Formats: sequence, C-alpha cells, structure tokens
Amino acid sequence: MLLITTYTVKPYIADEETAELMAVFAEGGAAPGEIAHYVNADGGGGVVISEVDDIMPSYRNNLNYAKWLTFESRVVVKVGDAVPHILDALS
Repeated sequence: MLLITTYTVKPYIADEETAELMAVFAEGGAAPGEIAHYVNADGGGGVVISEVDDIMPSYRNNLNYAKWLTFESRVVVKVGDAVPHILDALS
C-alpha cells in the first residue's frame, strides 16, 4: 500500500532541539519503505511517500520524531486503480 506522511515542525523549537532532531534522523535513516522524501522549501516540514505492507513500522518510526514533529499519514491508491471502484460504486 502507498502511504503519504506529511510532517510539520512543531513551532518554536530551539536550534539545539533541531540539532537533536537531525542527529536522531541521521541515526535512523530513511522511513520504512520510503520511495521519496521531500522537504518544504520554507523549512517547516515535508512529505514522505512510502510503499509498505504493514503500517506499524511506519507508525513506530513516526514515534521517534514526535518530540519535534507532528504527522498526518494517509493510505492512498493510484488513480488508475481507484477509477474502476469509483465507477462501480456509482452504478
């Protein structure tokens, strides 16, 4: 399944906290099943796109960063896969 996780840096974190966040990220590396990781140009957050069979490792990974970031994760499907189901539901 495809998982889109949008994260936002919590407001008013100090430079020392940002350094701590980056150290944890350097140690942990990429998110489970990560396909792409984009950072917002304003530095306020980013988006991780992952392909996973089990969402629990992704959930656990998010907990590593919960001190500094807030998350919104959504399971998504490709539009080509969704359209037949949408059309079937409308019939």
